[in-house]
Amino acid sequence: MGTVYSIQYATGLSSTNQWVDRTLLQAQGASNLWTDPSAPTPGQRFYRAVSVPAPADTNLVFIQPGTFMMGSPTNEAEGAGETQHTVTISRGFWMEKYLVTQGDYFAVVGSNPSYFTSANGYSDDLTRPVERVSWFDATNYCAMRTQQERAAGLIPTNYVYRLPTESEWEYADRAGTTTAFYLGSGLHSGKANFDGQYEYDATMGTIYNAGGIFLAQTTAVGSYAANRWGLYDMIGNVFEWCQDWYGAYPGAGVIDPQGAITGSYRVIRGGDWRSLAWSCRSADRGDDDPGYRVSDIGFRVLLAPGQP
Repeated sequence: MGTVYSIQYATGLSSTNQWVDRTLLQAQGASNLWTDPSAPTPGQRFYRAVSVPAPADTNLVFIQPGTFMMGSPTNEAEGAGETQHTVTISRGFWMEKYLVTQGDYFAVVGSNPSYFTSANGYSDDLTRPVERVSWFDATNYCAMRTQQERAAGLIPTNYVYRLPTESEWEYADRAGTTTAFYLGSGLHSGKANFDGQYEYDATMGTIYNAGGIFLAQTTAVGSYAANRWGLYDMIGNVFEWCQDWYGAYPGAGVIDPQGAITGSYRVIRGGDWRSLAWSCRSADRGDDDPGYRVSDIGFRVLLAPGQP
């Protein structure tokens, strides 16, 4: 993989002008073209590229900025309320290739709130995803991990761990695909941890399979195929908390959307171990009370410079 650069801008070239981080960008090949969608008109900015060290955590995957079609087409079965619109993710970021595990959570917070442990009759496996964590627990983990890794010199002082926005999550999940799942237009038993008795095809909708696999519990992270960007469990296992309040989609193309300004529920994405296949689609939107702690919601984190 190519070197990651911080693309920075200043409004002038005098010694008093400060350079501001605009995005992270990974070099790909001999020449790279990047256009700043936030550049003022009229006005001018000066840019420079400064290489940044790779994070100490080798499970972080770099996600290049880009533009994609968010939501589902009208002919994707059972896709109501997912109006397609163009989204530009103008800031690159690192995303954990795995869900936060029980072991990860314990190492940072010092406790393991998960249901799927020997205390409830299941095998103890710290590589299962952590669950029974609220949105507040997830954001607290991000803050604590940021503080701990800054103190240890593992991340730059201006970098933070946080939850992905809903648009960042779908962009990373799709990994350049436009089908209902990054696996293709259908999801069938054995391809992910979901209720395999209820499969899905984008042209027909839900398909009942009496012999489908239903494990009725979480599985170790990374047990199924990753998407083309190397991210695992974006389909099933546990739902993932996103940063956003749940709200209506914008009516036109947007850049780095942050979701609704306020709301009652936070976005969850990706489906879980008891989901029917249709709710594991790339475009499917879920929501839940940010204070709820249930055995089918966990999270993954991303690492990026703090927002200016």
